[in-house]
Amino acid sequence: MLISTVQPVFKLELNHKVTPNIVTIAKYDGTHPCLTASAGYDKIIIHHPHSGVISGRAQRSEAHGEVSELNLSQAVIALAAGPLKPDCNRDMLLIGSPSQILAYDVHDNADLFFKEAADGVNVIVAGTFGKHAETLAIVGGNSSVLGLTWQGNEVFWNVVSGKVCSMLCFDFDKDGENELLLGCEDSYIRVLKNNQFVLELAETGAVLSLAQVSDVRFAYGLGNGTIGIYEEGIRLWRVKSKQNALSLQWSGDSLACCWSNGRVDWRDGGSGRVLRRVQMRAAAAAMLLADYRSVGAPDLVCVSDKGEVLGYPPYQEATGFNASAKTKLPSEEDRLAITELFNRKQALLVELQHYEANAAGAQGLSSLEREATAMPTNTRLHVGVTTLLPEGVLDLSVSTNNDTIVRAALVLAEGVFSSGETMACHPASGRLRSHLQVALRPPRDVPIDVHIKALVGYADSEQFHIFELTKQLPRFCMYTLVAPSTSRPQLDSYVTFHITERVQRICIWINQNFLLEEEVQVDTEETKELHVGFNCLRDKGKLYMDFESDGQVKISTPDIRLAGDLIQSLAIYLNLIDLQVRLVYRYNQRQDYA
Repeated sequence: MLISTVQPVFKLELNHKVTPNIVTIAKYDGTHPCLTASAGYDKIIIHHPHSGVISGRAQRSEAHGEVSELNLSQAVIALAAGPLKPDCNRDMLLIGSPSQILAYDVHDNADLFFKEAADGVNVIVAGTFGKHAETLAIVGGNSSVLGLTWQGNEVFWNVVSGKVCSMLCFDFDKDGENELLLGCEDSYIRVLKNNQFVLELAETGAVLSLAQVSDVRFAYGLGNGTIGIYEEGIRLWRVKSKQNALSLQWSGDSLACCWSNGRVDWRDGGSGRVLRRVQMRAAAAAMLLADYRSVGAPDLVCVSDKGEVLGYPPYQEATGFNASAKTKLPSEEDRLAITELFNRKQALLVELQHYEANAAGAQGLSSLEREATAMPTNTRLHVGVTTLLPEGVLDLSVSTNNDTIVRAALVLAEGVFSSGETMACHPASGRLRSHLQVALRPPRDVPIDVHIKALVGYADSEQFHIFELTKQLPRFCMYTLVAPSTSRPQLDSYVTFHITERVQRICIWINQNFLLEEEVQVDTEETKELHVGFNCLRDKGKLYMDFESDGQVKISTPDIRLAGDLIQSLAIYLNLIDLQVRLVYRYNQRQDYA
């Protein structure tokens, strides 16, 4: 990685403070880009370096001659811009307040529409969606998403089971029509197609930013500092930082990431490796991609919360930031080979140091004593997970196959530990054993990869061997199987639907998605029914699934979210596109049917 000394191609000061994440760049006259940002509770500033002073409601700022101020009577929550009006290439400014949306023609000083937003406004984008050829104003609220035409007419509306934090119009399935990707506060990336949700991608934090990378890839940033790239619904890579990713943009041949502390780095799109990095003088407010110099190529426009604006050219893998450089850099294959050889060299040096330290510590010992202190060559590390219903946790057991002890273990699992994503377990010297237990309590029903690094040796050893293992937890690992002979209480809340599938495949789905001591199996090949029950470790709740011989399925649970997750998981496994579901949900002694 290189800490870059790259100089910006342009730099300017707005002389106004800028509210983070409420910034956009638009061409209000159809030609010249103008940076528009929120500069306080109800004030918007417009920087117009290529054109004259914007007239109308916007007044010239006394702090900067190229900045105009637009004062509103409502708090500014979100800004966006796009060519909403048909047969007009000028961008219209979209202003979101806590409960209203205003579409404003800055050039003509005219309101296109002013509409109430009953569900609130969190984020706005302008783009095409589905079969709607015209550009729409798409508004994400607290629990819904709304599409409006340039006249303010509603063309689509849908409920979202969480607050919408980010949106992206993206042709997800490559059918020639844009789908709408929604980043939600409940840690899901949802794909909306023709007003129906076709896919949910589970993450480990609120999805605060989304950006298109290529025809098949998009990048995402979470509230816990994680960023990554998906390709056709499959995550290619992700990395974690202590800072939050404010914005992501694909610039040149790399993914540019602007962090909340003002750091901007360029990363390799295939691996996430940092290529270049710069640091702004203040915390970041926004990062956008626009041809702000009107030279025919987009620059990376970085804005700080103090009003400093820096522009960086696209980063090219072959030539870096300087497109005229004549020095030929190593190819990607050469760099990877050099990196791999360097890592092997470092690992061998560390291993050699450990052997030398062990040899020095064994001087003066007899051959039997030396053998007793050395690590046996057949030492293996075993990892197992069991459910503990009384405690309501999963018991992660790390053990060895001989007399060696587990001195410490580092457990990495995203979204599991309330204090962070890593837990270090190191028992006191008097409690060292050949096994170590760690309690896990996943708060959500998502698949989890648990990465374990364990220090193994003898109690009096000074050098320990590091074992690295990964244990995959299934999606519904927090549910323990109930014995078939146990009496079943009557549950008033349930869902029913009909499928045509052999019960043997249902057993395979259960075995893959639940953590079971023994796999669920049918008695004979002629068996056509299956009845299973589970206890939830989190709240001791009940779950029963009944698969009848005629294809009727009944899932009984008081948790409506769990019912939805089970249906979605089963539908994906069975490759079902459409499924008619009947819901009976009892809440506060009231019966609801849907």
